[in-house]
Amino acid sequence: MATVSNGVDIEREELNWLLSSGTFGRSHNLTQMLAYVCEKHFEGLADQITEQSIAVEALGRRKNFNPQTDTIVRVTTHLLRKRLQEFYTGEGAVRPVHILIPQGTYTPSFVRQDRAAANVSPLNIGIESASSASRRPVASHSAPRRRWLVLGLLPVAVFLIVITLFHTRHPQAHPISTTGPIVKTFDVIAGHAIRALLGAGRKSYVDHSGYTWTPGNYCIGGSSITEANQQIAGTEDPTIFLGGVRGSSHCTFRVDPGIYEVHLLFAEASKLEMATSRAVYSLNGGDNETLDIVNDAGGDYIATTKVISGVKPESDSTIHIDFVSEVSLLKAVEILPAASEAMLPLRIVAGPRSFKDRDGHVWLSDRYYLGGRPGRGAKLYKIDENGLYSSRRIGSFRYVLPVIPLQGYRVNLYFQEPWFGTQNTGIGGSHSRVFDIWCNGATLLKDFDIYSEAGTHPIVKTFDNIQATSEGKIELTFTPVINYPLVSAIEVLPEPSRQ
Repeated sequence: MATVSNGVDIEREELNWLLSSGTFGRSHNLTQMLAYVCEKHFEGLADQITEQSIAVEALGRRKNFNPQTDTIVRVTTHLLRKRLQEFYTGEGAVRPVHILIPQGTYTPSFVRQDRAAANVSPLNIGIESASSASRRPVASHSAPRRRWLVLGLLPVAVFLIVITLFHTRHPQAHPISTTGPIVKTFDVIAGHAIRALLGAGRKSYVDHSGYTWTPGNYCIGGSSITEANQQIAGTEDPTIFLGGVRGSSHCTFRVDPGIYEVHLLFAEASKLEMATSRAVYSLNGGDNETLDIVNDAGGDYIATTKVISGVKPESDSTIHIDFVSEVSLLKAVEILPAASEAMLPLRIVAGPRSFKDRDGHVWLSDRYYLGGRPGRGAKLYKIDENGLYSSRRIGSFRYVLPVIPLQGYRVNLYFQEPWFGTQNTGIGGSHSRVFDIWCNGATLLKDFDIYSEAGTHPIVKTFDNIQATSEGKIELTFTPVINYPLVSAIEVLPEPSRQ
């Protein structure tokens, strides 16, 4: 490695180009770490590059940073090393200098193109070096033949490169459980949604909407958590939330090319003191995000979901999820194909089973609720939509719906009076059921009376420009005035301009 001024200038030029090239996307951590370790190298202070110094000086951790409980540096280094390798074995192969982070060190290595061509670059597999060629006289008429030979060998070389890189980047992983067969770190579900149960000892589960959740070794690292069979609020499917992975881990999910919406499912049910700490995670090497599971859910033993839209697989056709805190606890992951980067429509029917409407839209079984009870025993005069109004949540209750933070939405609420009116039970009428609905603390409907507005027929109330909170929630609170509130179904759509 050259240490003269000209060499340093070339190395610094490559660093500046790389940082401004967009190679690292929106990942602040990767750019900060690379800039930090390279600057230390340029200053002749490479011996000062340590896990502690990177954490504090580059990644913004406090001076009391403890690498035993926070693996941010190791995870970031892994992702940075991987991203550099992908770039310089692909479109960046022709760059005059390659910046690498060798295994076992945080110190950067600057490799000139000639060295990369002779010793490093996989693009030269099967092609003789310039030095060996120069030692043999070659007749001019053999040049075309040599070109065809090179062109013929190049596909073989590329194939070998792909196989080598695949096995290098995706080694076979041991299960988290100490027993059982060794399986791949990701499952391939081509063209379908992924619903993954995390942790060892899980069994396949079919939820109330008819979807199958599949266990598997999706994650490397962390420790499996198995929790007793107990009630988890806010879901008809507590089984999904009774196991998971806690601690620093790297989870991978193989998908087809396209756009996806990722749901991270949490519920704190272990009564651990550290469970109140924040989970720290990142997707595809992006910036770290934090989530206090208990605060987000509203307490222990309550299910909560984090929604991330517009997710695309990395160049290895994989979606990567990294957890970098020892107290992170993830129960399950749902990955859904999407047509755009806008959030997918959220449709919920307030009953124990899903429902498909005449347009083919699937309405999920009841979820995201706190309080109230399922409606029962009512006789409806007329049920439209083949059952959309046949069930309901009734009482004093609220829904905390997971959406994208600070985005605008259209909310549709579906009602039908199941008890009052001569066409139902024959008792009561107008003003027999009156209630208020609040959204994120503001009044949505005041003194709402289903029968006064629609009799015993269905009615849909539509509200536009509903803004999600900074935590990514739309909270609908139903409070009684006369008798109990109820709702049959809820629909949340991105604002028309974003669809």
